[in-house]
Amino acid sequence: MSAVLGVSVGSSAVRMARPDVASRRGPGGVEAFQRQVIATVPHRAEETAAQSIGVLLAQGGETVGATGVAYATQRQADALQQAMARQRLHNYQLIPASTAAIARLEATGEIYDFGTLVLYDLGSSGLTVSVIDRASGTVLAADRSTEIAGDYFDWLISQHQATAQGIVSPVGADEATAFNERCRFAKEQLSASEAIAVPSEAGLILLSRETFESMIVVPVEGSARFARGVIAASGRYPDAVVLLGGGAHIPLVQSILRNWLNLPTVVPAEPEMVAAQGAAMLATPVAPPVEPPEPQWGAADALSPRRTRGPSRRQLAIAGAAATGLVVVAGIGLSMGRDGAATTQGEGRATAVTEDQDAPSTTTAPPTTTTTPPSSTPRAPAPQPAAEPSQATPEPPPVPGPPPRRYLNLPDPIQIEVPPGMELPPGMVR
Repeated sequence: MSAVLGVSVGSSAVRMARPDVASRRGPGGVEAFQRQVIATVPHRAEETAAQSIGVLLAQGGETVGATGVAYATQRQADALQQAMARQRLHNYQLIPASTAAIARLEATGEIYDFGTLVLYDLGSSGLTVSVIDRASGTVLAADRSTEIAGDYFDWLISQHQATAQGIVSPVGADEATAFNERCRFAKEQLSASEAIAVPSEAGLILLSRETFESMIVVPVEGSARFARGVIAASGRYPDAVVLLGGGAHIPLVQSILRNWLNLPTVVPAEPEMVAAQGAAMLATPVAPPVEPPEPQWGAADALSPRRTRGPSRRQLAIAGAAATGLVVVAGIGLSMGRDGAATTQGEGRATAVTEDQDAPSTTTAPPTTTTTPPSSTPRAPAPQPAAEPSQATPEPPPVPGPPPRRYLNLPDPIQIEVPPGMELPPGMVR
């Protein structure tokens, strides 16, 4: 039986969810999911997600028939596509994180019959607030802020430990990373405990929930003010606010949003896994891209005349070269004509003009008659017959017709006409 996989990509972790085949249903008959969290580093989350999916699919065992990947922004979607292409993965579907979250919340029944929802997603790198019309799935308004983030809360804890507890901040990169991980663990423990004591190589981290809330109250109230602005931009009065991301576990965040927004507040059991679980529910198989078949040339195609397929690239190249050479020859001829040298075309025109000028006129002079002096006895002169012309009038020369058309010797159907009078080497003209 094919399984499905859902993935959500955060700046600090990649979360993967698969339906629990053993139980299939969780409390209340809701489908249960197995979870897997893979830590990552900033600017490498998309690449880590693609590599993790590739490793999971290559492990064998239960076949994954479809994969859904939830994305927060269009930029992240583009980065995911490029990373999946580098891993040569195609059977996946990109799903907006808000769409995936609503699909999961509808399945669990946690959003009841609310029509307009505010999604307050507080993660490690920032806060995203979206106002969603549930019926159509339209995002009415959305905005993101980095003024409040889970990483900022971790930094506040580390600074408090350095000033109040006298813990020296680690100098090396590896030590600093390990200490920040312990501060994050302490923050998560304070969501369920009133005080914690977490050991670390730099010293013992001691912190109470009251002290922690006093450090984050200002940025949390700022996030509630930010959410008010997004709601006002949507032009819709929402029915409820849903808290997502790891920050949704913090009790102070829940109480401030409930009081500042004056809306019913929904906190899922696993707010950081909602997007991945919804992506798994919406995942559908994607067919691999179809490569165009390579052309198969048969014997009949090899024997068919070329003119039935039109001029080939080689023929076009020959025609272009011949036309270029023809232009060069014509240019040389024009240059020689300007310098006074006779050209074949110019001689032909001069000869035609000379023949027209030397042609005899068709009008003849009147004949000359000779008379004898009259004798003493006058008499009427005998009538003289009309004198005939001394010679016959020559016929005008025939007008020369147009010279026959000549073409460059190129493959059919290409035809380039050679100008009259231009002499080209034998074999180039037909």
